[in-house]
Amino acid sequence: MKVVKLFLITVLTLISLFSVGQAFALEEFIPVDLEPYSNTKLVGHQWWTLNAGDNTYSLLPIGKFAEFEGPDKKVKFQIIDGGVVLFGTNAQRWPKAVNDIAVEGVAKSIYFFHATGWSAAGVPSYKFVMNYENGKTEELEMITNFNSHDWCHIEKNFEDDNSVWGWTANEKPACNKAGLITTKWDNPHPNVEIVSIDAISLELGAVPIIAAISLGDASLDVHPVQKYTLTWGSLKQSTSQ
Repeated sequence: MKVVKLFLITVLTLISLFSVGQAFALEEFIPVDLEPYSNTKLVGHQWWTLNAGDNTYSLLPIGKFAEFEGPDKKVKFQIIDGGVVLFGTNAQRWPKAVNDIAVEGVAKSIYFFHATGWSAAGVPSYKFVMNYENGKTEELEMITNFNSHDWCHIEKNFEDDNSVWGWTANEKPACNKAGLITTKWDNPHPNVEIVSIDAISLELGAVPIIAAISLGDASLDVHPVQKYTLTWGSLKQSTSQ
């Protein structure tokens, strides 16, 4: 019993030491899990129709956490056989929004791996909305020629310094010259938890595909007090038995 009491005192001391703030062990990249939200396939399908057929995106390293070009450094994305496709007037079967993509972490930046089928030059055609635990939101608009483009136009450059072609291939239809764009978004609230991300179509001709999202300089750690509270609850339960 003395040993248990001593351990409880130690736990309470640790709670007091950590209660003054959050301690995060930042990772360079943490992938956002898109599997629960994926509504298309990359292998053996046309991603924009889901019809059977060849697809340049099938050449991606499916099932791997792989490096791709980024605007500031190599970026790691988790590649699945799928992605999130949004409504566009050229492919109207898709949802106009995919909301509440779970993040539940802090991050200095977010990297989006994306493109569109077709385009809507010079105007926003889709956007990302970041939802914070304090109820605030921030938006990133995706604009053809600025930070977005048709997947078959890999020869095009971007006005946005935070966007580059992250991956390109020239080997398979359709289309033979295809790619995905890496766009970096600098988080203006790096110490506030991002609860989720909404991907929203603006209902123009462009049909967006989001193949991956990664958090940069990020942590999914909970507050240390929460960890020790869980331990404290377990100890109380065990000592009462």
